[in-house]
Amino acid sequence: MCVTENETFFIDITEKTCPMTTVYVRAKLDGMTSSQRLEVRLRGTETRRNVRASVQALGHIILADSPVNGSPDFYCLTVKRC
Repeated sequence: MCVTENETFFIDITEKTCPMTTVYVRAKLDGMTSSQRLEVRLRGTETRRNVRASVQALGHIILADSPVNGSPDFYCLTVKRC
């Protein structure tokens, strides 16, 4: 399989707790190349805040941050790896 520049990956960390949430996201981003996207499904406002801050501190871009329809306290972040 050929990996493309615009490929989007997915990780579900809804069952993980801080600080491991940021570790899982960083590990996934480290295995990606520039311009690829990562969709992160997560749970809780604290996790959302911590993952956002971690991703931005690493220099990546948050493209979208939205609640998951029908799932209270669940969110989806879309990150562009830089």
